[in-house]
Amino acid sequence: MYQLWLYYGEFAALGIWGILLAALRRILFGRLCRDAAIEGNGGSPMRRAMALKYEKSAELDMEIRDIPAFVRRYLCQERRLWVRLPRWRTLPERWTGLILGAGFLEAVTLHYLGGAALFCLDRFLAAAAAAVLVRMACLWFESGSLWEQAEIGLVDYVANTLAPRKNHIRETFEAEEEPPEPKAAEERKRFRPSKEEEQLFQEVLTELLSSST
Repeated sequence: MYQLWLYYGEFAALGIWGILLAALRRILFGRLCRDAAIEGNGGSPMRRAMALKYEKSAELDMEIRDIPAFVRRYLCQERRLWVRLPRWRTLPERWTGLILGAGFLEAVTLHYLGGAALFCLDRFLAAAAAAVLVRMACLWFESGSLWEQAEIGLVDYVANTLAPRKNHIRETFEAEEEPPEPKAAEERKRFRPSKEEEQLFQEVLTELLSSST
């Protein structure tokens, strides 16, 4: 047993680690999906952060026309366990390729150094078996549907909550900057003296001055 672990333990450890990555991705994307669907009491911290970023665009007078692209760009900046979410989408599958590559490279190296052909083949088959187990775990702990549900929930939140709120803020701001109403301008014009009144006033003032002299 010890001999088997000594020869094939590294690939067993890589396979177990890949299975854990697939299960962990499922858990993280499940939480992401729940956070995207939480409503009431301000929503989840992720929703509040997205709302803050979206409202900043209203202050800068930036128009967001492609809401799905905005959501995807926001998700690409999110991290879980110090790893960005887009990397989590493909991390277990990449780990499968890493195991296969390591097994093939080791088998070729051992064969080049004069190792027995059967032993080199066993090393590669051990790597292939570990990669197959990780791939099966990826299929078992499927998480692509959870990612799609999270995107749909966030797009719906932005389109039906944040966008109407932004439009209301913009309309209020534009209403405050509207010029005075025409009625007020007409009132000021009515109380402004006409040219005939100014001329009559000048004639009366001239007569008064001439009579005083």
